[in-house]
Amino acid sequence: MSAQQRQHFKHELRQKIQTALQSAKELAPDACLNEIKNRLLAIQMDCDAIGKPFIVVEEIITCDQYELGGRTQDTATLFRGPHEAASVAICVTLKGSLLHRNSNPWQVYQNAGDVNPR
Repeated sequence: MSAQQRQHFKHELRQKIQTALQSAKELAPDACLNEIKNRLLAIQMDCDAIGKPFIVVEEIITCDQYELGGRTQDTATLFRGPHEAASVAICVTLKGSLLHRNSNPWQVYQNAGDVNPR
């Protein structure tokens, strides 16, 4: 794959992730989580089809982890790459907050009052 093809591929991935976040942000908490799961699975399948790995680790966390600024009592599902310190992640809290980071601080797409990222 050429450098130009890699850049195009990365751009498409970013677009698909943004589309997923935009479509999920107005949904109820359970529907938001399912939308993100389904969209990430579709991205993973697209990547597999062209021989590129797209590893998604799904992890249950508390909202006081990963600089989310929430409480230990509140939980969330974190989607990240294979490394625990991955700079790219999507977080959906049990109350319905939706956040994304890509080598930057968390960007909040929906805040249900259970997070306050730093």
